Amino acid sequence: MRNTTGAKIGPSFMGRREFLRRLGATVGAAGITGIMGPFDFARAAITPGENGIYITDMYKTKLDVGGVIIRLDTNKGISGYGECRDVDSWAHGWNGESNAEIDLRRLKSTIIGMNPTQVDKVFNATNDAILAYYDPHDPSYMYDIPRRSGAMCAIEMACWDITGKVYNVPIWKLIGPKLNDKIQIYIDTDQKNASTLAPYVETRLNLGFKWFKADMYLSQLCRRNVDYVQQNISGYPYPCYTIYDSGIEKFVNYAQLYRSLIGPDYPLASDHYQGWGSNTNLDIESAIKLADAMSDPSCQGMTGGWMEDIIQWWYPEQLAQVTAGTDMPILTGEDMYCLSELQPLADEGGIDFFHPDQATFGGIHQPRLAAMYAYERGILTALHCSGGPFSFIASLHVAAGIPDFLALEFHYLDNGAYYWFDSVIDGIEKPLFDDGFAAVPDGPGLGITPNEVNMREHGASQWIRVI
Repeated sequence: MRNTTGAKIGPSFMGRREFLRRLGATVGAAGITGIMGPFDFARAAITPGENGIYITDMYKTKLDVGGVIIRLDTNKGISGYGECRDVDSWAHGWNGESNAEIDLRRLKSTIIGMNPTQVDKVFNATNDAILAYYDPHDPSYMYDIPRRSGAMCAIEMACWDITGKVYNVPIWKLIGPKLNDKIQIYIDTDQKNASTLAPYVETRLNLGFKWFKADMYLSQLCRRNVDYVQQNISGYPYPCYTIYDSGIEKFVNYAQLYRSLIGPDYPLASDHYQGWGSNTNLDIESAIKLADAMSDPSCQGMTGGWMEDIIQWWYPEQLAQVTAGTDMPILTGEDMYCLSELQPLADEGGIDFFHPDQATFGGIHQPRLAAMYAYERGILTALHCSGGPFSFIASLHVAAGIPDFLALEFHYLDNGAYYWFDSVIDGIEKPLFDDGFAAVPDGPGLGITPNEVNMREHGASQWIRVI
């Protein structure tokens, strides 16, 4: 399916029934064989461990970083943990609740009594239930998925955690072979003034990180109506930012400063040119000109980094033109939901790198399927993660089986979370970050257990029953 109108491709585009039908057929559509082989094998040799297990209750809590954390309890005394993406905790709805909390209440009645080891069945049920609350004709829909899929992803993640505990195997073994024992981390860097950037970068280097990403906001680096202008251009499905040469120069200067601090070899990515989720995007000529400038070795260079969301993914025609027009790697994916939203871009060669967030994209199974689909089309995968420790660990399981995996994001250094991130979970190698890498857990399920004492010290004072 090709979208040339700029409309978002997703559940609302094709209708709920058709979306769910295609979702159930994604393995076949992707041409992937055997991806669930270990899981199917385990179920073929089923033991009484799974017989009669069902979800009995749901609880929630929240750390100082990341999204809402959930715990699913079962009648067998086995609990599983999941985490919603952080944007679900920023966007507040009724009675001061986050979107995630609203949707968890909506979904609880759907999953109570379901068998959590039938993960895709639970996911399809929650997907169907939550879409009933959408108006597919609402133009704001394109911004809703990263703010509304978190509850579904957290439930799916918790079901995988339970399933791994039932079979006494880690999640990565249920969804495919482990190709990577340790996962390289890329460290995000919020937009800083040039005069204050150095100490932030030096801290990252001193902690052993070797892959970096810089936020480069157009509105902060450049002067509106001097270095860039917003305008409507005929033929574009969105309002455009056009960057003048003076604006390109300011981007170049910032990238050159960052490159001078990390040296010539480490990968350097960039993001947030027009702001996250903006309906105004760079015009194609400006995007290509900026990307070409960033490809110079004195700037980002071609050492493994990328330009992220240079045009939002739901404008696939324009994004594909930018990708074809520059050698600089172009990446998108953090706000996508499920394989069906990646397929048009991947089929048209619209991106070089793919970047899902497991807490938005569908949980654990969907980004794994999509990464393999992308790989078959020459697209490599990184993972976005702006979540807390539970979402981060789930991302390690997803990354473990992705061939030629790039890097996984860590988002919370400057607010101090780096120094307590792994204290709230037990069962993993500590410290969690070792010379810029993190080890994939081998314990059952996620391979972690919450450290309740330390969780209380960092915001999660109690588990609250979802009602």
